[in-house]
Amino acid sequence: MRHRRSIAVPVRLIIGLLKGLLLGGLIGYGLAAAGFGVPGALVAYLGAAVTGMLVALVAGKPIWADGARIEVGMKALAGALLAPGLMWLARHFLTMDLPLDLGIVPGLEALAGKSVALGTFAITSLGLVAAVLAGFYDADNQPVKADKQASKHSAGSGARIEASATASRDAQAELEAQEAEAAQQRRKS
Repeated sequence: MRHRRSIAVPVRLIIGLLKGLLLGGLIGYGLAAAGFGVPGALVAYLGAAVTGMLVALVAGKPIWADGARIEVGMKALAGALLAPGLMWLARHFLTMDLPLDLGIVPGLEALAGKSVALGTFAITSLGLVAAVLAGFYDADNQPVKADKQASKHSAGSGARIEASATASRDAQAELEAQEAEAAQQRRKS
C-alpha cells in the first residue's frame, strides 16, 4: 500500500504542473494577444491573482466534485494571495531572455525582434505561476477511494447522527443490564 502512495504523489504533481502550464499559458497568451505581452506591474499582478483563482477551480479537487465548494473557495482565496507573490519572484529572478523571436507566434507580431525576459513575458510568467500552484494543489489532493465515497453517499449526516444516537442508547441499555445483573448477584450472595 505504501508503495502505491509514493508513486501516486509524483504522478499527481506532474499532472498538476502540466495543468498549470496549460492554463497559465493560455491566460498569458490571451493577455499577450491583447497587447500585454510584457505587462506592467499592475496588470502582471492582477493577472496572476486571477490566474491563481482560476487554477483553484480545476487543480486538486475540482469545483464540480461532490462537496468541493468550500475547499475550492479556500484554494481560490489562497491562490489569489499567493500568485502575486510568485509573480514577484518570477519578475525579479527569472531575468534571462527568451531564446526565440516571438514574432513567429500568431497574435504576437508586435513583439517581433524584441528581447523579452522569461519572468516578464505574460505567457511564461503566468504559466510558471499557475504550474507551481496547480502542482501543489494536485499533489495535495488525496483521491477518495470508491468504498469510502460509497459509504459517504449512502450514509448522509442525518444517518450518521441517528446511528450515533442508536449506539449510545445500546451502550446505555447494556450498562443498565450489567448493573441489574450485578445487583441480582449481590442479592443471591
